[in-house]
Amino acid sequence: MPEAVVVTLQFAFESLGLHRVEISIIPRNQASRRVVEKLGIRMEGVAERFLEIDGNWEDHARYGITSEEWVLRRGELLSAWLGWR
Repeated sequence: MPEAVVVTLQFAFESLGLHRVEISIIPRNQASRRVVEKLGIRMEGVAERFLEIDGNWEDHARYGITSEEWVLRRGELLSAWLGWR
């Protein structure tokens, strides 16, 4: 999964020209949180009652990365997770 996130970030910043990508995860989803934490994506806080899912308002841990951060970390992330040199 970290590889898929890195490919998605590369597409978002380099092909789509986005300035910022946010990732929101239900706090109890430890597996998904481990993925973004492995990648070193910045945790920005918890959005309370962020989304209604199956009739329940769920909090979400919010992570973010900007295009400036991508430029600084691009080589590291591509090398570590996609084997690019």
